[in-house]
Amino acid sequence: MRLLHTSDWHLGQTLHNFDRTHEHQCFLDWLLDTIVAEQADALLIAGDVFDNSNPSAASQRQLYRFLQQARARAPQLDIVVIAGNHDSPGRLEAPGPLLEAHGTRVVGHVVRDADGNIDLERFLVPLTGSDGAVHAWCVAIPFLRPGDVPRVVPPGAEAAGNDAFDAYLAGIRLLYQQVCELARARASAGQAIVAMGHCHMVGGDASPDSERRIVIGGTEALPATMFGPDVAYAALGHLHLAQRVGQQE
Repeated sequence: MRLLHTSDWHLGQTLHNFDRTHEHQCFLDWLLDTIVAEQADALLIAGDVFDNSNPSAASQRQLYRFLQQARARAPQLDIVVIAGNHDSPGRLEAPGPLLEAHGTRVVGHVVRDADGNIDLERFLVPLTGSDGAVHAWCVAIPFLRPGDVPRVVPPGAEAAGNDAFDAYLAGIRLLYQQVCELARARASAGQAIVAMGHCHMVGGDASPDSERRIVIGGTEALPATMFGPDVAYAALGHLHLAQRVGQQE
């Protein structure tokens, strides 16, 4: 199957008081043409759809018009959207029930049950090919804040006061491992596993004066090994350049 990966649109952004709506629309028009020309089966949008957590009505209209046009021009297209650090998870997910009826899955935040257990199923999205059959499973995990991740405490770490241990990064790694394990259990022979995330990987190249730090005052770069060897492709957002993750394009 053919995947089209994009991220960091930052709809609603102004640059030195210049409204970039026209630039964004030119990009979205190009993307619509590319979806059709490349015969994409799935569009993966890896976060920072909007430039801030309270986007204008015009910016939201621009997004929803694009999603409607994408499905109109490519009726078989699966669309998966995750929230980035600029997005409001709740606002992005709010129209989710309506969007799902039109082939778009939005994952904005972590949901827990009454016992505090994370709902892992909501992060797993089947991707279908032109034949209507499932060809891949998408591990769609949005930007994770420290309070979102499962708690990880290595043996003896609390007693020893292990300053080298980063509970936040360990929690992110564990959540990806848990959802990837669920994907492996769900996948049949020949079905790929694709991961999505809005994060900064070790070795990633940041654009000068472009991306804001995700974590202030803490380590934020994640190791590519957290995806596991069975992840065929990692569709990431946050850094505004194409990246080599784990020394692979």
